[in-house]
Amino acid sequence: MLKKLWIFCSLNRKYFLSIPRSLYYNFRLLPFSQAIKVPIFLSNYVTIRLKGGSRVEISAEKVHVGMIKIGYTQCDFFTARHHKSVLNIGKGQLIFKGFANIGAGAKLSIDKDASLIFDNQFWSTGPLLIIARKQIQFGRNCVLSWNISVMDHDAHDIYHGGVLTNTPQPVLFDNHCWIGFNSTILKGSIIPENSVIAANSVITKADFEKNSVIAGVPGMTIKNGVNWS
Repeated sequence: MLKKLWIFCSLNRKYFLSIPRSLYYNFRLLPFSQAIKVPIFLSNYVTIRLKGGSRVEISAEKVHVGMIKIGYTQCDFFTARHHKSVLNIGKGQLIFKGFANIGAGAKLSIDKDASLIFDNQFWSTGPLLIIARKQIQFGRNCVLSWNISVMDHDAHDIYHGGVLTNTPQPVLFDNHCWIGFNSTILKGSIIPENSVIAANSVITKADFEKNSVIAGVPGMTIKNGVNWS
């Protein structure tokens, strides 16, 4: 395993300096049988905040070195040093079901009893804000551009006649979704399979069909029957 780790880092030098920190958090967050394989690589520019009861789970069939990367540069117009990341797990759970490459500038916050789930082959390019108070889940092969916000709540409670009127609602991404830059995905949204969210869109609902291009504020279907690669 150490030989494989050395070969991996030789081919990916930008990960080398973060090995000590990554080792520490792998053994802190994962069971020994997974931690010894060092599946999570954390950039030195990621701030980690954990509370007692925080959970990180990898439920992939095969766990291998570096299969999950957080906070590293993924393109030539963002840098980890200038786009620092935050991982905050406040007694919630972060679940990975396979490969995930979460780029520089990611801010991930998971509140108490909430869950953030990434299925296999997740990719984000640059700055990303995800705040979960209930559940946010990504299907397989989801690709996110930059300056994207995803929230399953309104941040502040609103009461009418003493009754809470804006409870959190899950946000779900089906398989093979592409989210364009500067987009915002809000509570109760469901992004259907093989869909494209156009740049600068705001999504607030769940009644979209798969194989669609969705655009605008609020987001509306502008084309059906599409595929993307």
